[in-house]
Amino acid sequence: MNNNLSTFKKRLVYNPLRGTRRRSGIALIMAMTALMFLVYIASEVTRDSAVEYIVNSQELNRIKSYYAARNGMQIALLRIKIFQQASSLQLPAGFSSQLDQIWQFPFAWPLPIPPELNTVDKGTMEQLAADSLLNDVSYTHTIEDEGSKIDLNDLTSPSKKLRDMTKQQLLNVFEQKMTNDNDFRREYQSTRFDDLVNNIVDWTSDSATSASGRSDKRAEFTSLGANYPPNRGFRTIAELRLVPGMTETFYNLLEPRVTIYGMKAINPNTASYDVLLSLDAGMTDEAIKEAVERRTNADLGGPFTGEGDACRTSFREFVESRGARLSQEFNQIPMVCDKVFNFRIKSTGIYGSGKFALQNTITAVVMDINQAAQQIKTSVTKEKEESGEAAPPPSGDSASTGPSSAGAKQEPLPKGPPRVVYWTEN
Repeated sequence: MNNNLSTFKKRLVYNPLRGTRRRSGIALIMAMTALMFLVYIASEVTRDSAVEYIVNSQELNRIKSYYAARNGMQIALLRIKIFQQASSLQLPAGFSSQLDQIWQFPFAWPLPIPPELNTVDKGTMEQLAADSLLNDVSYTHTIEDEGSKIDLNDLTSPSKKLRDMTKQQLLNVFEQKMTNDNDFRREYQSTRFDDLVNNIVDWTSDSATSASGRSDKRAEFTSLGANYPPNRGFRTIAELRLVPGMTETFYNLLEPRVTIYGMKAINPNTASYDVLLSLDAGMTDEAIKEAVERRTNADLGGPFTGEGDACRTSFREFVESRGARLSQEFNQIPMVCDKVFNFRIKSTGIYGSGKFALQNTITAVVMDINQAAQQIKTSVTKEKEESGEAAPPPSGDSASTGPSSAGAKQEPLPKGPPRVVYWTEN
């Protein structure tokens, strides 16, 4: 009896049903673990899908803003083409300044609605903008005169007067800054800016002798390597940073005033305030401010007029009457009052608004190479005539320089869009 009781107790201790109950939670744990993995995988897939959607949407919006900028650039090129075609016509004297409005006024899309429009017209314009293919983007573009800046590559021009004028203009930039900026004068009063300008000349000149008179100009460029100076014109404005003696302060001072796409003359009706101020060391702020104000206000006299020397005389008489004291070298500066043929275009496309807006900017330079070459030819021919190397053209009908003669000699306008010589996107 006792043996049977002991056996029964042992069976209770090792009861297989009792062990099964002890391990019955494993299935629940495995189910919960599998569910957690499924939830994790689902959340990761959802997150990756959301990130991919946002990235692709941003890329699509960036493409929209880019092509909005491209669209603005195409319209700007069309405006310049229309201006070139209109300028090639035989127009009355003084009318050319009116044509500048073709490219000068700013342009934006959607078109701004004037506040004086009535409700019906406002609704019509808003509906037209909404129905267009560009209803969710905007763009603007500006067109500036690029040719009336200081052309660095004129330092190697075949025209001696143009070379000397360009070098003097660069010096005038620093001299004007020293005169008008006390902080700049205190910091750089011991700097020899003529040495810096000579280094710029040495960069472009193919002469082995330095512009400052040193026997070997390469001595200043040894830190840049054996291939410097390159003895060629500047290919980009940024190359100025490589010129010995050039600091970031000096570069920032020159950068808005210089170009490598000049038209070999200055147009006082479109040149910037800084460029006009650099024309002569005797130029004053007050005279230039009044000149800039006059050229946009018919009541004050309107744009300067005249061809060749008459244009320069008109501008000189005005600024001298406002206190400028110009040197005789000013009479050597080539000026044109009725020509603009090199342009800088900046087109900006925008998608969205506020801090989430996406923006693309395209900058291009349009240049009429034939007109620039003709301007150089005119300067060189005039210098030869003044020095007696070439006889002036005979007087009479064959030497007529009137509008009809100029129109007959003018080359036909090339077909297609204007020539773009520089293009950058960012």
